[in-house]
Amino acid sequence: MNEAITLIQRTPGSDEVTRRVVLAGLRSIGQAEFYQANAVDIHPEAKFVLADYLDYNGETLLDHEGHRYRVLRTYRDGQALELTVVSASAEEAML
Repeated sequence: MNEAITLIQRTPGSDEVTRRVVLAGLRSIGQAEFYQANAVDIHPEAKFVLADYLDYNGETLLDHEGHRYRVLRTYRDGQALELTVVSASAEEAML
């Protein structure tokens, strides 16, 4: 199922913020990945899969259904790109 997400990037050295909407599939974090990450105090919440890695330009934040996330890691699988996300900090949520 495709979900609309908003990718957000702050331009380094300025207050300019760029936002753009793309479609992505929503996936849950696997059990093994969840427990391995929690063992080192990282709490991934979801994965968003972009059908084309070219839809991603290194954005560090994303919005989905009113919730702000920080991109923790990206993983390219062929043409697709998987974004693993965690909840954004209070500062990041204000952008």
